[in-house]
Amino acid sequence: MEWNQTTLQFLSQCFLHTLSPVPEPRRSAEKSLAEAADAPNYGLAVLRLVAEPSIDEQTRHAAAVNFKNHLRSRWLPSADSGISPIVDSEKEQIKTLIVSLMLSSSPRIQSQLSEALAVIGKHDFPKSWPALLPELIANLKNAVNAGDYASINGILGTASSIFKKFRYQYRTDDLFTDLKYCLDSFAAPLTEIFQKTSSLIDSSASSGGSAAILKPLFESQRLCCRIFYSLNFQDLPEFFEDHMKEWMGEFKKYLASNYPALESTKEGLTLVDDLRAAVCENINLYIEKNEEEFKDFLNDFALVVWTLLRDVSKSPSRDQLATTAIKFLTTVSTSVHHALFAGDNVIKEICQSIVVPNVCLRAEDEEVFDMNYIEFIRRDMEGSDVDTRRRIACELLKGLATNYKTQVTEVVSVEIQKLLSSFSANPATNWKDKDCAIYLVVSLSTKKAGGASVSTDLIDVQSFFTNIILPELQSRDVNSFPMLKAGSLKFLTLFRSHMPKPFAMQLFPELVRFLKAESNVVHSYAASCIEKLLLVKEEGGQGNRYAAGDISPFLLQLMTNLFDALKFPESEENQYLMKCIMRVLGVADISAEVAGPCIGGLTSILNDVCKNPKNPIFNHYLFESVAVLVRRACERDISLISAFETSLFPSLQMILANDITEFLPYAFQLLAQLVELNRPPLAPSYMHIFLLLLSPESWKRSGNVPALVRLLQAFLQKAPHEVTQENRLSQVLGIFEKLVASPSTDDQGFYILNTIIENLDYSVIAPYMKGVWGALFTRLQNKKTVKFQKSLVIFMSLFLVKHGQAYLVETMNTVQPNILTAILEHFWIPNLKLIMGTIEVKLAAVAATRLICETPALLDPSAAKLWGKMLDSIVTLVSRPEQERVLDEPEMPEISENVGYTAAFVNLHNAGKKEEDPLKDIKDPKQFVVASVSRLSSASPGRFPQIIGENLEQANQAALIQLCNAYNCGIA
Repeated sequence: MEWNQTTLQFLSQCFLHTLSPVPEPRRSAEKSLAEAADAPNYGLAVLRLVAEPSIDEQTRHAAAVNFKNHLRSRWLPSADSGISPIVDSEKEQIKTLIVSLMLSSSPRIQSQLSEALAVIGKHDFPKSWPALLPELIANLKNAVNAGDYASINGILGTASSIFKKFRYQYRTDDLFTDLKYCLDSFAAPLTEIFQKTSSLIDSSASSGGSAAILKPLFESQRLCCRIFYSLNFQDLPEFFEDHMKEWMGEFKKYLASNYPALESTKEGLTLVDDLRAAVCENINLYIEKNEEEFKDFLNDFALVVWTLLRDVSKSPSRDQLATTAIKFLTTVSTSVHHALFAGDNVIKEICQSIVVPNVCLRAEDEEVFDMNYIEFIRRDMEGSDVDTRRRIACELLKGLATNYKTQVTEVVSVEIQKLLSSFSANPATNWKDKDCAIYLVVSLSTKKAGGASVSTDLIDVQSFFTNIILPELQSRDVNSFPMLKAGSLKFLTLFRSHMPKPFAMQLFPELVRFLKAESNVVHSYAASCIEKLLLVKEEGGQGNRYAAGDISPFLLQLMTNLFDALKFPESEENQYLMKCIMRVLGVADISAEVAGPCIGGLTSILNDVCKNPKNPIFNHYLFESVAVLVRRACERDISLISAFETSLFPSLQMILANDITEFLPYAFQLLAQLVELNRPPLAPSYMHIFLLLLSPESWKRSGNVPALVRLLQAFLQKAPHEVTQENRLSQVLGIFEKLVASPSTDDQGFYILNTIIENLDYSVIAPYMKGVWGALFTRLQNKKTVKFQKSLVIFMSLFLVKHGQAYLVETMNTVQPNILTAILEHFWIPNLKLIMGTIEVKLAAVAATRLICETPALLDPSAAKLWGKMLDSIVTLVSRPEQERVLDEPEMPEISENVGYTAAFVNLHNAGKKEEDPLKDIKDPKQFVVASVSRLSSASPGRFPQIIGENLEQANQAALIQLCNAYNCGIA
């Protein structure tokens, strides 16, 4: 893309239209820019547009954002992304221009260009961009001499971004080489600017300097602190150890001093607190990693942080400072210097002056509870609120309990009793005290290793539950004191494994009733409690405690209340309710009476979310709910399949017709499930979808591939005759060849190929086998990976057990005569022992045994060594301990809270393909191996013991003898 007036006009118009509130011009402009992005020098042209003073600020800002995102996707795209990277000559020109342009830009554009620079730095700095740091330092010195803090802070912000990698990357020699280079170049200028700015702050503060003067100075110090954190993260550098006194003196000053000119306004106070919080993170880093060197400063810092915390108000704007300061005290409490807290009444003072005030509900917490229930739950439930005041204050108590458990337990128990007494004296007014008491108990409970079970020394769980929690759960008004109800439900959820089953079953109707609560948090916590109760295991972990029969009496009311709760304002896409629906359907007996309303409710919700898919976690549980309903109901009554098809097909067809990208993988998996539940012949509506599957267009999106393969497998299994008509098998094999050629999709290609082998007659597949072997051997030669080799062993094993060794050898030889010997020696024998999974190990062992016992070429004396090496590999495979050979059967995984609609495929656990065993008649592969070898040896006495002695490892000879003895077989 050449830089000229035409390009300038085209780009500026496009970026202007991307800001349009009208969809049509906006989409058209976005499409034009996406197409233009493939052109060489596009990024450079956009950067030049950003620098063009004749273009308005809004357009240039949009261009800067586009430039940053362009670099993110194209500076170093992954090899299989299909995105063309920025060429080296363009990269060099961008690197030459970007620093000076960033420093001369307005703050909004400077911020975007600083992020863009950090993207380049992530990949190129310092090795491929040695000029960057000298350029930044030179500009920094010029800006310092000119007193230009806008430029100083721009440079420091950029440096902070590029140095962040030292916090997160693994310790390697390369990382430390880069770190040393940065320290040698930047540590001294950083210290110099930090001290100079500190002098300016002192001078300005003492002479009554204005907030306008102080603001950029405080921002500069905050950025210096963030850079200090990055450069000190891996180890204590020699430079900072030599200058520790200067840095720590300034750090202490910012924690101990007040700056009225700034702190008189909310914005100014936030700026000062941000610097203090950055200081707290730095001293926390030093106590964690440089305890010995830091010890002389520790007492002073502990005192100043404690004093600071007593004065920090409960305002949300001061939360970050409060949490980082408390974290520092928590780290000290678990260090070798914990004796600082051993004095008389110190723990009591901490509990009363820091912990309880920070745990008590604030007006802001009530507001979040009422107005933003998702945020409240994210902070509150299951410990995900680690950086809120409430949680971090309790973490301080846990830290103190590491060395002073008895004192902490005594002090907190007294505080809990005080809070509960206050509540009893006036429940209507003092309900927050009860909430605080419940929160302390819940937060200070400890999770037992290896499970969901928790314990606490603060209370007797049964007694506390009966006296404190139960009255809330039995309250007839589900809408009164909703925060207390939520806290009580959370308590029950946490201590669910402590509740005896009969007691829990008496509570179940109460939980069902709380689904009617108007508070989004309360009905969410009720749903979460039910969902987690249904996961409780019996003691010892054997089986679930609650079964279908336990929830049958409440099932209809439970499902009614769950679907009704989804109608509450703000809960239309409540993931906790939908997850509960999924879990209940996975446990309950699904009769037609239940299935009808459930599928109706779920498809109605599905049709609504199709209009605007925006909550990926909710939508995932929605599709899981549909899948588990179909599976469980049809297990009980297969005739329900037609009712499910009637309800689901319009929705699934709408997803396909409207190309709802986010839902296509789910739709294909549900269709696969429906195909598998059908009896042949399949209805025309299904066969129409099958024809869509064969279109190359369908396979272009990588996120759809596993789901399409799953659906294709279902058709191969249920409609093998239709698949072989009208050259369709050739098209299916074309899909296989495309998938198997790439390391990222080769396993999907094998799924298709294995399903063809399992379900189609040899006479149908024979004409295509030369092409199949050609594709496989070409890939083996060009791009050999462990995953591919293991998959190929499985495929060859499956082919052999389905169609016999003669056809296997014959079809392989069409590629190259006598290829079997080379394949065995260089590929099959070395990889056989790597196979994992119960069915896979059996298949591979049986196939390899049949190969050496039935193949004339391998029974020839000239192949004795090859025969022996194959047997050695077979014995290794079957002799491995069971836990090494078996792949764990995963339970349904938790959906990550940050799951989104990306190119990655999301599997539907409840619509999963059931793994078929192609060798159901063979129960024990070890017995099959020794019996087969024993039969073979009895036909040629004396021959095989010698081969075994010469070719099997010593351990495998012993293992073979042991197996023979175990199964009463001998090798003659």
